[in-house]
Amino acid sequence: MSEHADIVAVQYPRGITALVWLDLSTGVVATTHAGLRHTLRRGLRNWAGHLVTPREGYAFLSAVYDHFFLSGYRVHWLSVSGLNSIRHTYRV
Repeated sequence: MSEHADIVAVQYPRGITALVWLDLSTGVVATTHAGLRHTLRRGLRNWAGHLVTPREGYAFLSAVYDHFFLSGYRVHWLSVSGLNSIRHTYRV
């Protein structure tokens, strides 16, 4: 992960937080949750109901936010600089 990213933090009901981010320098989407990676690879529907895939970068990250928000999860959008390591990452 480069130092600059937009991150969607999804809080699951049992206290786990999964991060999904778009690396702004490479355009790669990744997550900290292995199980979520498989769901994300299939693509998600955005607010308008259109299927968006990880290759669509920023639009996909926005669809991740929409999908989890509409499913009733607590979701937060963060833009960070200076973040350079997360222990477990899974490329979507």
